[in-house]
Amino acid sequence: MPREPAQGPPPAVLPAGAVVLPAHLAYPIWRVLRAHVDRHRADGGAVRPEFAAALDVLRYAALAHMSANGHDARTPADIPAQSASPRLVTTEALAGRLGVTGRHVRRLAVAEGITPAARGLWEPDDADYLASLRKARR
Repeated sequence: MPREPAQGPPPAVLPAGAVVLPAHLAYPIWRVLRAHVDRHRADGGAVRPEFAAALDVLRYAALAHMSANGHDARTPADIPAQSASPRLVTTEALAGRLGVTGRHVRRLAVAEGITPAARGLWEPDDADYLASLRKARR
């Protein structure tokens, strides 16, 4: 399937290794990278300071682009530094909610085909589903 030509000038690579991207790409790229970093941290990984600084630059470029293009006055609070995804639920918290052990939470999840978002962490929707199942079976 042929790709449609990109609108505007293509990204540029400068001799020093820096990259210039069209301003309208700052926010979507920031969101993808921010989600990746959040998953990496949830798995216990650390993010190098220069990578975190690059994410901040993308975030501020996105704010500047949106403000310059007719959006209401923007502040850094409009684009939160953390991913917009809901908070993950720990196994311990879910076990307390269900009134079972952490091991039994994992058994219930496996029986329903639910996998954790990360080690010991569950998506809120999955936690709600397991709680509704548990409540229905009581």
